[in-house]
Amino acid sequence: MKTPFEKQDASHDNVERASVHGGESVTISRQFHQQDVFTAPRRGDVNFRGVSWPAATVLVAKFQIGLGALSIPSTFHVLGFFPGILSFVILALITTGAGFVCGNARQYYPRLHSIADASDLLFGPITREVVGCVYYLYLALTTGAGLLTTSVALNALSEHGTCSVVFVAVISVACFILGTGFRTLERVAWISWAGVTCIFVALCVTTIACLAQNRPAAALPAPAPLDMDVWAFPEDTTFTQAMIAVSNQLFAMREPQKFTRALVIGQSFIVLTNIAVGSIVYAKVGQYLASPALGSAGPLIKKVSYGIALPGLLVTAIIYSHIAGKYCLVRILRGTRHLQSNTVTHWAVWIGAMPVTVVFGFIIVNLVPFSGDFLSLVGALVNPIFTNVVPGFMILFFIAKRPSKVVNGQEHWALQSLQKARQDGPWLLLWLLAVFMIATGVFIMVAGTYATVLSIKQSYDDGSIGGVFSCADNSNT
Repeated sequence: MKTPFEKQDASHDNVERASVHGGESVTISRQFHQQDVFTAPRRGDVNFRGVSWPAATVLVAKFQIGLGALSIPSTFHVLGFFPGILSFVILALITTGAGFVCGNARQYYPRLHSIADASDLLFGPITREVVGCVYYLYLALTTGAGLLTTSVALNALSEHGTCSVVFVAVISVACFILGTGFRTLERVAWISWAGVTCIFVALCVTTIACLAQNRPAAALPAPAPLDMDVWAFPEDTTFTQAMIAVSNQLFAMREPQKFTRALVIGQSFIVLTNIAVGSIVYAKVGQYLASPALGSAGPLIKKVSYGIALPGLLVTAIIYSHIAGKYCLVRILRGTRHLQSNTVTHWAVWIGAMPVTVVFGFIIVNLVPFSGDFLSLVGALVNPIFTNVVPGFMILFFIAKRPSKVVNGQEHWALQSLQKARQDGPWLLLWLLAVFMIATGVFIMVAGTYATVLSIKQSYDDGSIGGVFSCADNSNT
């Protein structure tokens, strides 16, 4: 069965080149078809294309496990057990579909290096710059989230041995040094194996400890009454709380020919792990959940879990700062000999891009020094662009470019997609799915960001969190 990405024949290429951007379509489309970002490395060049499919699998897993997985149990408490799982599964299917669309598209449009390039293919160069800035913002914010969660681990292990800002600063320096040393994803994949293992083992330790306890560690000692407050369905959840939970869930959810295999294996591992851990911990701990979830089984297990997870949490910050730095490197040096050569220009851009990302993450995380709402903010503000909106438009684009009997080459590809979808049922269902992805993405962005801002404001108003650049212990939440 052919995918919607598959180029059918040379005549299809000609139709495509005639209708992407009007008068400028020939040059742009031919660029996307014929030019790859990275060429075959010459002696002394950096090989940016050495990632095997097993390494891609662990990268898919590591990009997601470590931050979102720690917040899943609390989303079940807000949404209710069954709606929480249903919401998570739907988001998982959407994000897996988005990964399939974006990953396989690169086989037929080799010039696609990032979601910004996909936006250029869809809407032109101005959109590429806008989406590129948002993409970098997302990576920098996620780097900050990694710094914050790692500082929570250090606070837990040291019993708040020093100011939290100092912990974040130390982690930022480590992130810069280690992240700068790994220029290729092939090398990052090696530390990702350790990162995934550490996080997974830490989650298992917390889950088993919660199962072994007679009552949650945060509950009052017996014989005080115990109210788990576990909901199969939500009872008094507000719209704001629900959107924050969905945003957190969205944050928990990224060899070319074998990309689909890596995506499916990596995503399956993440989804099953999150559902299993979230269900067990929520059922045993209920309203006494900690955020992040590693603190839900009491002080001793909290230290053990964070001690095991610490390398994995640090790897999360390293990976996202690396991807952000790589985006800057490609954006600045694309099409020049400096992109893959070990020149002074290459190293200047690479080394310069890393501290900008880390410093930005350091500043943001100290302006918003709490993990729950921070993850929700990132999940709502920028995640839907990459998991829902742009992939949805890409599906419409590929529907428009498939061969069919009825084609008006003068119409925009969005209108062509509707015309072609109406020709048969399966393509219409795919078209409806794309529209659903776009609509839900926009809704989460608007409603989720609004809800998270209200929650952050409320937290500052009621004094439950300190001010900016606070030294307070961020592990007691």
